Amino acid sequence: MGTLIGMALSLIIAIIVAVAATIIGLFVGQIIFVESVGISIAAGCLANYFLHIHPALCLIIGIGVFLLLFPLMNRKFGFWIIGGFMSLLWGLLVAAFVYEETGKDMIWTFVSWGLASIVVLALHLNAKRKNTSI
Repeated sequence: MGTLIGMALSLIIAIIVAVAATIIGLFVGQIIFVESVGISIAAGCLANYFLHIHPALCLIIGIGVFLLLFPLMNRKFGFWIIGGFMSLLWGLLVAAFVYEETGKDMIWTFVSWGLASIVVLALHLNAKRKNTSI
């Protein structure tokens, strides 16, 4: 019985690691797509929460945002505006965590914000390089 439980736990851990690796790999390799999907989901959820729009219409809003945002991010102008803005936002998210975990040390906060923004911008540039239509 103990062997069966051990094998089941190993399988569960392997599945969790595989799913996490897939999500991280998708984020790193296709950051433009992942951000477009994330912003679309957020737009639909926020429309429901703040404007009290029916969830079915929020789904249509999310799809519409994706259909507008993804092609825009694959254009040169849209890539630099949206990609640059999203790089700063991802850096800000990292900086917020660092701010709380370092006892509100502002030097670590700004350094982490800058480094995380540069890393995410590099991910955007890598995705741009892979996509030759930009």
